[in-house]
Amino acid sequence: MNTMGAFISIFIIFAVFIIFCGIFFIAAISDAKVREKSALELYKSLPTHIKNKWVVRYNIGRPEGRFLKMKTFQGSGVLYVHENEILFEDILGNETHSFSMDKCKISWVENKINGITNAFKIVDNESAMFFYVEKGVPLVHTIDENESTSELYSRLKTIKKAYKASKKVG
Repeated sequence: MNTMGAFISIFIIFAVFIIFCGIFFIAAISDAKVREKSALELYKSLPTHIKNKWVVRYNIGRPEGRFLKMKTFQGSGVLYVHENEILFEDILGNETHSFSMDKCKISWVENKINGITNAFKIVDNESAMFFYVEKGVPLVHTIDENESTSELYSRLKTIKKAYKASKKVG
């Protein structure tokens, strides 16, 4: 009788653990779907003449250098280039920021501490923001036009270099 009671107790603990993990997993998938839908709506709401636009995840400040962190990003949004600015719009509208091509610095940040992701940062006098592209995650459908993080970094560096060259000529 004691053996059967121990077996039932272990089974109940295991069942509660499985149910808890299932609820957590369903909530994570639901959150990812809502974030993806919001990012897609923001992406598609930009004027059609804006060709350089990307759905990104972001952090503000210096979270990429921390050893322990609860999650690798603070939120999602759309990064795009318009005239002489690199603009970022958060899907929640909390962290919208524009970086002037004349005053911002774009640099690569390799995350050697926990290896979760590499990112690039854009810094100006007001803000330092870290960006990366979520690519190849099986649970989330990514936008086909999105480049990888390193491709996006290279593209922004090229755009900024071309902008500076055009200012010297003109």
